[in-house]
Amino acid sequence: MKGVSGTRRASSFLVLLALFLLSAFQQQPAKPVLATFGIGLGEKALAKAEWKFEQRASDLFRKNLSEGETYRVVPFSRTHPSVQRALAERTLPSELLLPPFTGMVGQEFKVVKLAKVMRADYAVSGTIDRLTVAGDGTKATAVVIFELYDVAKGKMAGTTGATFEASGENEATSVAKLIEEVATKGAAESKKLLDEYRAKASGGG
Repeated sequence: MKGVSGTRRASSFLVLLALFLLSAFQQQPAKPVLATFGIGLGEKALAKAEWKFEQRASDLFRKNLSEGETYRVVPFSRTHPSVQRALAERTLPSELLLPPFTGMVGQEFKVVKLAKVMRADYAVSGTIDRLTVAGDGTKATAVVIFELYDVAKGKMAGTTGATFEASGENEATSVAKLIEEVATKGAAESKKLLDEYRAKASGGG
């Protein structure tokens, strides 16, 4: 009987422990969802197709944004379930899915309209205003503008711009280093700007 009683007590303890851990997990505040619209080329910026600049920069930008425990980063995609559902229900015009994502749609920011569909709390997009590579390919420069949005309030939370430079032995190396500079430093600055906005909005700044 002692063995049975001990087993029951152990089982009861494990059940209580499981319930406690589940309760503690459920009480943790959910991470704010940050939708990223990547880094796109502006009207004045030209890039060779073989560089795959937008794709590589956007992927690395998203990866760097995801570092840390503050935000749950979700990349915008036309294959996102909520976007697909909105398209099927015809509540989202398909032309809105084409970059660039800057500017307004009626009285609403294009990014905000799309981020609402994704149920994001905040959104960020980057636009390359100028992109140049020296004639010998040893130096690459980009002027990039990053825009942060408060989706719920439907307004811009902040904007920052910077000139990035990188040097390499040849064009491919210079461009690769430039992509890393833009994505890494751009993500860090964007998160800093958003953190400051949230702190100020909550009365902490």
